[in-house]
Amino acid sequence: MILSQLASSVFDPAPLQDLNITSVTDRSDEVRVGSLFVAIRGRTVDGHRYLADAAARGAVAAVVSHPVNGPIPCFPVSDVRRAYALLCGNFYGNPAKNMVLTGITGTNGKTSTACLLEHCLRACGIKTALIGTVCTDDGASVCDSSLTTPDPSVLHSVFARARDNQCSHAVLEVSSQSLDQRRVAGLEFAVGIFTNLSVDHLDYHGTMQAYRDAKQKLFYQCRTGLVNSDSDYVAPLLTLPGIKTFSVTHPADFTATRVRMTADGITYVECSPSGRREVSLPMRGRFSIYNSLAALAAAECLGLDADACAEALRSFSGVRGRMETVRGDLPFRLLIDYAHTPDGLKLVLQSLRDTAVGRIILVFGCGGDRDEGKRPEMGRIASSLADEVIVTTDNPRSEDPEEIIRQILSGVLHPCRVVPDRTEAIRTALRLAQAGDTVLLAGKGHETRQIFADGSIPYDEREIARKLLKEEGY
Repeated sequence: MILSQLASSVFDPAPLQDLNITSVTDRSDEVRVGSLFVAIRGRTVDGHRYLADAAARGAVAAVVSHPVNGPIPCFPVSDVRRAYALLCGNFYGNPAKNMVLTGITGTNGKTSTACLLEHCLRACGIKTALIGTVCTDDGASVCDSSLTTPDPSVLHSVFARARDNQCSHAVLEVSSQSLDQRRVAGLEFAVGIFTNLSVDHLDYHGTMQAYRDAKQKLFYQCRTGLVNSDSDYVAPLLTLPGIKTFSVTHPADFTATRVRMTADGITYVECSPSGRREVSLPMRGRFSIYNSLAALAAAECLGLDADACAEALRSFSGVRGRMETVRGDLPFRLLIDYAHTPDGLKLVLQSLRDTAVGRIILVFGCGGDRDEGKRPEMGRIASSLADEVIVTTDNPRSEDPEEIIRQILSGVLHPCRVVPDRTEAIRTALRLAQAGDTVLLAGKGHETRQIFADGSIPYDEREIARKLLKEEGY
């Protein structure tokens, strides 16, 4: 693509050089001959330091945040992150402009809501792409995701493949970091969904207000916004134009009434602008009511048949790593869930408490290089809602696992077991479990690797659990 075409609506004035651009990237190690290099100043790395490296690898021009004398033509822009997103869109022909986009943001529930909505869309015969925490589905192939919302170059390449695969719709999980970093700049969402907000990512955002403000940015790019009016921190969102609400406890545009929860799933009556309908979902937990209600509300806002979508949810098979059952032929329940925030852990444990017959045995830890403040709180929640707590290692990353555990233990309300090796912690839980008990492995969810200071190792908790069950004679 010619630079003057690529830079349309991004540079003012547009560059006169008719350079042929073969790729757009913000990583100097991904530069190839003909690349346009975008120098972004991050929290720890400044891309401007890599201009010479990018030029040596074949970059023919660069986008910078301030005037510099570089080894290649450098074009300054006022917002380099926004420019990067727009350039990536232009490079791939802005494939998302011809697609109906739904964006989902919130601390918890993004993945489940996205998968529920995708299920409704496909049940109505609409070919849909999915981009989120667990996987990326471009309409023809599915691969694991490394980020909830990918880098703009990756994001628009997925849109391009989805377009080529005749996807007319796409459902995206949109993280607060991606909104802060302008990864979705230039996209117009038909519907935006706010699931909830609770303590998380304060190591990045600093305060809950800054965290909320980052998520609020999504709704300036939406034609219709759907907001969980039962959540904290939503008041400013409710004043924005085009906002509709969903609720389980208050009057709203979309509500759930006559809720019934069992160990096998939930049922409720959805009340919406189009009428009332029975909803039955083979997913556990009160949070599943909110997630499915948000998906049904979004489907209706997108013009789908509300009754058909409600009927489709009966066949929803669940989400990997979200209250996922490991073998159904055990005398006790064994579940895996991604709950890794205080609110997420609380909601999962409360939902289990609603239907538990025996004890709740919890295995959990906290990730390293993330918000330290939530660790004592998660210890408090775990010890107040679970009958047996086994504190172990999650993804310690560069931190000392023992120190993370010590911080968790500072919040517990009564003595609990400490088994630093996660596999041995799971084995301990299985040996403790009796008929009717529920064993919850929390924190890892869909992940398939465990991350340490010196690298990562394969770690699929499903496979680990199945192997241990066999060793223990189940």
